[in-house]
Amino acid sequence: MCGIAGIFNFFGRPVESLPLQNMLSVQHHRGPDDQHYWINTNARTGLAHNRLKIIDLSEAAAQPMHYLGRYTITFNGEIYNYKTLRANLEAKGHRFVSNSDTEVLLAMFAQYGKECVKHLDGMFAFAIWDEETQSLFCARDRFGEKPFHYYYSATQGQFIFASEMKTIFASGYVPKELNQRMVYHYLANQIVENPFDSSETFYEKIFRLDQGCIMTIGLDGYMQKERYWNLADINPITISLSDAKEKFRELFNESLRTRMQADVPVGVSLSGGLDSSAITCGIRSLLPNEEIRTFSARFKDAALDEGHHIQKVVDQTGAVAYSVIPDEETLLSDVERVLYHQEAPFSSASVIAQWEVYKLAAKAGMKVLIDGQGSDEYLAGYKHFYGTYFKQLYRSNYSRYERESDILQRDFNLDYHLNFRQKCEASYPSLFANLQQAKMKYLGSKKDANLDSRFIRQYQDPRIVFKNYTSLKEATLDFTTHYGLHKLLRFADRNSMGHSIEVRLPFLRHQLVEFVYSLPSEFLIHEGWSKFILRESMKELMPNEITWRRDKLGFQAPQIDWLKSPKVRAIVEDGRRNLESHHILRKNAKGVSEWDIMILHLFMRQ
Repeated sequence: MCGIAGIFNFFGRPVESLPLQNMLSVQHHRGPDDQHYWINTNARTGLAHNRLKIIDLSEAAAQPMHYLGRYTITFNGEIYNYKTLRANLEAKGHRFVSNSDTEVLLAMFAQYGKECVKHLDGMFAFAIWDEETQSLFCARDRFGEKPFHYYYSATQGQFIFASEMKTIFASGYVPKELNQRMVYHYLANQIVENPFDSSETFYEKIFRLDQGCIMTIGLDGYMQKERYWNLADINPITISLSDAKEKFRELFNESLRTRMQADVPVGVSLSGGLDSSAITCGIRSLLPNEEIRTFSARFKDAALDEGHHIQKVVDQTGAVAYSVIPDEETLLSDVERVLYHQEAPFSSASVIAQWEVYKLAAKAGMKVLIDGQGSDEYLAGYKHFYGTYFKQLYRSNYSRYERESDILQRDFNLDYHLNFRQKCEASYPSLFANLQQAKMKYLGSKKDANLDSRFIRQYQDPRIVFKNYTSLKEATLDFTTHYGLHKLLRFADRNSMGHSIEVRLPFLRHQLVEFVYSLPSEFLIHEGWSKFILRESMKELMPNEITWRRDKLGFQAPQIDWLKSPKVRAIVEDGRRNLESHHILRKNAKGVSEWDIMILHLFMRQ
């Protein structure tokens, strides 16, 4: 829902209308239904808003919205529990003129101040101007589903924020300059986040407000950041599997129910995997008589195509199914547009496929899609979590380690019996972490051999990028709140909003994630099955073939085949020459992904 933007000048020049208008124009795709800006009486702050109408389509819900003659907000996202919050606020004397969650959010801030975020179930990025204190309060949701980027200069007395970085550049106050440190991490470590500072972006002087954080900027320019939510604070509980299944199903169903709230059409992204199938089947159970429309990507490569599993879910739920088949011509025609919206490189062609799914949904008239991101990270859905789990078992429960690893080899044809080195890592994690640190310091990343020596000297960071986790909970925590999920949320937000579609993610209801994080590890990985608690909780609603799938393709596009296209190869070679001329790649470097070369080259041209 929507795009936000604003300028706060602590001293010096007054805020003018033209920069705000330019900012609105650049992110028109985020809210094509309406756009407005507002400048306060002393012209110290200006707020702007692009509106995608989802809830309360009337003008009463337009933004920037004012409350009590004191507060003004620009807000992007959805507060799913806004009806409950509204009833509580009305009991305290608050009155409302709209049916929007935006007005409820303003009243929550008026009632609770910065503590209001702790009451919210939703995805959000917003800024509230307080005319009485002459301060700006900014907040981002617990997982970072909605983006919040900013530029801050104490010397120039200016704070500029927006949903997208291109919007900040459109203000005319901030130059667009590539962040070479991020380029290094992308090529050396194949990651698109700074592993040591998650606020950093691919552009100099542009930062993101971290997920689960709030920030206040006063008229003197003083900035104060606080973290209001931390998944690591959740304590373990003792619970039976039967009770855990019931609680999981209750929390998941409530998440689905609230995320279906809209005054516009809602569809579902269906990949054929466990997560999107659970969502589709769960919605059918909650809404037995309503039409469900699903949107999927299919592939010519039979090894990657999930059409059979998609059809199983469609047949069971009676959904109206739409599909698209991206290919190398799709890549050539859309990749630069996708990069424009993503504002960062990406290491997987699945981002292109996702773009095509959202394009398909937009053509079908959808304004909201329900999607499945998030569960693999906290439910231990990726194969690499097995290694961490078996190291944990080897150290803490050897009999269970033997039993689980034998089952995995016998029933799944996967060998996770630890070798001598892995057993030592499991027994002496601190020692191996120190050895890894020393290796990184003196030898660097293996990928460094492909980079220009001058580039390495300037941007190499000797700290450990990828951790050896000591427990499954430590690993799932890191992938949910630090590494992994961030990029998927950016992919989904930018690709969907590029087509003026809002994506909602039922697996990221914070109460559900907190509950799962409190469970024993054996409820996540059990007798070879990953995401065991999800499978057990939803097995009565889904096709058996989906619930107990032994393979996991993920959402993969035929990237290798696409790279064989002569037109694509020509771009790769142009990219190689470009990166060599910029003294980033060594001459004739062989160990860098051709995809990464092509994507970085096209990104640098924008």
